[in-house]
Amino acid sequence: MDTKTRPSDFALIGILLSGLAMSVGWGFRGDYGHEAGAMVPGALLGLAICLASGRRDWWRRASIMAMCGGIGWAFGGQMSYGIVIGYTASDSLPDVAYGYAGLFLIGALWGGIGSGILAQSVTQPRSCLERFAGPLVALWLVWFAMDMSGLTDYLSETWYLHDTDWVAASSAFLVAGVYALIVHRDRSACVFILILAVGWWAGYIILTVVLGLHMTPPRSDNWSGCVGLFVALVIYLIRRRNRAALILGLCGFLAGGVGFAVGDFVQMLGRAQWGPIGRLSVLQGLDYWKWMEQLFGLIMGLGVGYAFLRGMRRKLVPPEENQSGGYLNTIALLFLLLVMFWSNLSKNVENWAKDDHIPDLFFNIRTEWWFLLIGLLFSATVFVAILRHRRQALPLAPAGAFGRGQLLFLLILWIAVVGAFVQAFPRMDHQGIFFVHTSFWITAGIASLIVLMLSDKPRPLPEAQLIASDHSWKPGIRFWISWLLIPVLIFVLAYLTISLSDEPLPGSHLRFVNAPQP
Repeated sequence: MDTKTRPSDFALIGILLSGLAMSVGWGFRGDYGHEAGAMVPGALLGLAICLASGRRDWWRRASIMAMCGGIGWAFGGQMSYGIVIGYTASDSLPDVAYGYAGLFLIGALWGGIGSGILAQSVTQPRSCLERFAGPLVALWLVWFAMDMSGLTDYLSETWYLHDTDWVAASSAFLVAGVYALIVHRDRSACVFILILAVGWWAGYIILTVVLGLHMTPPRSDNWSGCVGLFVALVIYLIRRRNRAALILGLCGFLAGGVGFAVGDFVQMLGRAQWGPIGRLSVLQGLDYWKWMEQLFGLIMGLGVGYAFLRGMRRKLVPPEENQSGGYLNTIALLFLLLVMFWSNLSKNVENWAKDDHIPDLFFNIRTEWWFLLIGLLFSATVFVAILRHRRQALPLAPAGAFGRGQLLFLLILWIAVVGAFVQAFPRMDHQGIFFVHTSFWITAGIASLIVLMLSDKPRPLPEAQLIASDHSWKPGIRFWISWLLIPVLIFVLAYLTISLSDEPLPGSHLRFVNAPQP
């Protein structure tokens, strides 16, 4: 953007980019699901905030911010919400209000945990962040070995535990504990992982086992583990006096909650064929679930972008770059370009095979093996490029940190968009699916234009800045007023929803009222 752009305009551009990046990313997450799918919008949001910040110190951490965003938003992917959305489609005010409250909590946990983890990338010294390289690699290798050997499925089926991801939490605890005993220098990172794992177990035991709370029976109760994990994250930030990260986590909590509740209300408008949707045939037969997902991502991205780019960008002192030659940047690139996309795009082949869109055999070899070969060749190319880039021997990579961040954003964005498109292409004759992927391309195109128009000249910062532990970091009056309005928002959304139709909307469920299911 033009260097004469006013600071307020500059922030608004960045906030818009944050919303668009997470919107298209959340649409991708809806196609792929679970923790792996949620990594993509988190990574895109981290990069959008980084590039739009105008801060050279944040640009140097572009890959780390993307990885922290990916990991942070992945946590929420374990939560089930399909039945909760069904509650909001019923015709009972208590059930509908409960559904919106449940969606608010789920979205809030997603945004709160994601923002809190992302905030670590801009508030922690480089030496502290580098301590995570080894433990994260060790944890991923253990999870990969457990998944490939079938051990994860065996343990989950043997001890069901309300369909929760207790195996992941337990293995994270064990890996971090053993790693801390072996590699003393990385104990601080292992302690953080241990705290989150203990928090997950505490939330599950207290809320589900002891108190018997089940948000979406008979679906998974991972939500209770995520509540405990978020509380553990808050306690950790308080004990570390990282007040800046705490504020960002709380703002993300609020933005995520509002985003999911409001996004679902728009979906209910579509299901009820409200107003122009019922009158105009062009608006009918569209995928209203996708409206919800992309609006959820848009609102959450706008809120988190606002917290980082208006609340923190100018005030936060640059984090210490007190270590060089570490491996975290390389680990981040391997995570973003290999682990994240293997975890998602491998599902394309599974779905093509399941729907008979590809032949079973090619030259008497199963077709899946040909795709595996292609994937391995692409992965080898990416792996070699990352290693050569680490040795500063890759002319393809831009010389400046900002340019490398731009390239990484565009790579992640368009690999995700094209990957989702080729998965859905055999079904593109459906109007709803065509509309969804058209919106993906348009949103991604606008986000790409904004990223390419951003200036690589750092924006001026005030001489007096605040460290992350400064007591000045505290919620303002607007934050508390927003929280006071949340019950009002939930009630208004519930009341308007039951006013849309005289009978339950398609896909409704009941939670409290003893009446036959529709």
